[in-house]
Amino acid sequence: MRAGAELMGSFSLMPLHEVVEFLARRKATAALTCERGAVRKTCYVVEGVIVESSSNDPREYLGQLLINFGHLGEAELARAFQTQQQTKSRLGRVLVTSGLVPAEVIRDTLAIKIRETLLDAFLWESGFFRVEASPPRPTDELDARVALSDVAREAEFRASAWRAFRAAFPSGGATLEVDEGRAPQNLDPTSVNGRILRLAREGKTLDEIAVALHATDFHLYQRLYALQSQGAVRTLPARPEHPVEPGAEARLDDARAHFAAGRLADAEEAADLALATDPSLAPAAELRDRARAALSADLGNRFLAQPRRPTLLLPRHEIGRLPFGSMEKWLLAHCDGKRDAAALVRLGPASELEVLKALKSFVDRRIVTFA
Repeated sequence: MRAGAELMGSFSLMPLHEVVEFLARRKATAALTCERGAVRKTCYVVEGVIVESSSNDPREYLGQLLINFGHLGEAELARAFQTQQQTKSRLGRVLVTSGLVPAEVIRDTLAIKIRETLLDAFLWESGFFRVEASPPRPTDELDARVALSDVAREAEFRASAWRAFRAAFPSGGATLEVDEGRAPQNLDPTSVNGRILRLAREGKTLDEIAVALHATDFHLYQRLYALQSQGAVRTLPARPEHPVEPGAEARLDDARAHFAAGRLADAEEAADLALATDPSLAPAAELRDRARAALSADLGNRFLAQPRRPTLLLPRHEIGRLPFGSMEKWLLAHCDGKRDAAALVRLGPASELEVLKALKSFVDRRIVTFA
């Protein structure tokens, strides 16, 4: 098989580590795309070295990583996005030119972004990959370079680490108890560990902590494991989970009926339920993607075509009482009349479509209005 020739398949038949090793041995120049559900990641490889990556997982955005590592604030990132839209420059270049982030920090963070984009996909047991011939990417002094072989070796290390993490934290629905006598003292409350402990004291689940921090799974659980090893936290039992209802074909029929009637959100949800029951049901995956594309276009035209700013219609202290998840509560807390919907999409802890769906829900419930 020629390096650079198109190659595609399922991770159930050809695991990602085999794909990466194949490309690394041949020093391929190609674009490697990994997809699972709505998540899509692409790494651009030149002679066996990744020089750029893209992902629609908000946790892997450059701006979000810079915030998580304490190099940038949300307000600064929002201003940088505005400049980027005006200049059409890359975000890293805008941040360096404006003096907000040093060039070496951008390069280091881009290297982390590249690693996290691909390393997360090593954990996927299902999904698809595609390798396509790709011309060399234009070089930039801010670019990072990460060898595929290095990523493969780190994936082996992480596999061992994940076994320890899962043994310590078997469910994302679990909560944490903080041992105040062993918790780090004089911890900066804005640091990642400081925020983890605050959220744990509030009774947030591990999944809710992940959403609140916008952190990648590995970096979050690495910190949780360290805190547990210090005796600072211990795991409490997980909240009961609701079983997935059976009946994939019936759910698919529901999805088709909703789609035909123009109920796009209902069609997407029904198709998702069908796939949760039977992941191999290709018509459900196709219909879900069609519903998402149509819904994204509809909501984008409603909320993004013009710079409209959402404002909360109830006291902020009531947000915690609302029947929403962490992502929705985060968005509500940021509906302050200062940021438009496009800014919330860029900063939000979810994909563009999920943010837009949440905003529509807020408007329908009359808890948010748009100016």
